[in-house]
Amino acid sequence: MKKSDIRRIVREEVIQLIKEQYLTEAFADPLLAKMNKLGGLDRRWRGTFWDAAAKTYDIAWDKLPKGTLQKKSVTDSSILKPGIMTFWVVKTEKPNIFRTGYASYNVRPGVLAVTLGGKIQYFNRGEGIGAKGRDKEPVGKAERGQLMVKKLKELADETYTFNLGDFRGGTTALKAKRAELKLGKDTFQNAKQWKQANLARYKQILDARVGSRDQVDAMVAKIVKMANKAIETGMEITKMGKYDRLMTTVSGNEVPIENVTDAMGRTLRFYAEFIRSENRAEADKKAGYGDSYNAQQAREIAGTIKKIMMAFDRGDANNLNRY
Repeated sequence: MKKSDIRRIVREEVIQLIKEQYLTEAFADPLLAKMNKLGGLDRRWRGTFWDAAAKTYDIAWDKLPKGTLQKKSVTDSSILKPGIMTFWVVKTEKPNIFRTGYASYNVRPGVLAVTLGGKIQYFNRGEGIGAKGRDKEPVGKAERGQLMVKKLKELADETYTFNLGDFRGGTTALKAKRAELKLGKDTFQNAKQWKQANLARYKQILDARVGSRDQVDAMVAKIVKMANKAIETGMEITKMGKYDRLMTTVSGNEVPIENVTDAMGRTLRFYAEFIRSENRAEADKKAGYGDSYNAQQAREIAGTIKKIMMAFDRGDANNLNRY
């Protein structure tokens, strides 16, 4: 072998290692990094699967959180449902029982194929991926004679799946949604602005209090902290829910971001009403009116704030909207 050939091979290997390292570091979900490392998802003239899928389905792969991919058996019927993207993986080398023509005698480890809704995905002639068509190459290592789902089930050892619909629109749709972070009548462009406004309003209301109301103050402070965390998480991770709603996580449960922002806005409004009622109740007490209407109203508002806090504690999307 010529020195020039050796240098070329070394150069190609170094480029591949750098690319693999970059992609591994870019994935938040280690299983996505694993799919990339297994091999079979690139085509020399077509580019990478990740770039092609990102262009076609508008996915921000680096924003998909840990736990996005789920390992499932090849016999699990859910892997072929509409909207489900499935990576078919071969773990150990085995005979190619569907060999035809010039196909390989053995099936080697790696990603054999990728399906979407049970349809095998192909690299488009230009860019992107999609269903089978003329002059298209299949995504994965599968060869002629293997490109049928029933054959993939016999050749693959395991699959990894995720619901594409939950994450589609990771770049374009998310940017549009980010302009809809509301707090009261105001709209904010990003999580940082929303959090700053939230804290400023909380402190402004807190400064208006007279005396000590530690229990209610603590509940509102907890809601502010949980809401801020939920907004930050939701704006970092691209996930779309039912009816194309941007989702976040509250106490381990998926909740629409709008439920969080609405609940936070109502909490601050209730908190301001609570402090006004308490201040009036203090004045009533000094005037000798005893247990006044204002004191009763303050207790009712405190109860509502407690219910909102409990909804945050449970990650209860319905009750976040209820009170």
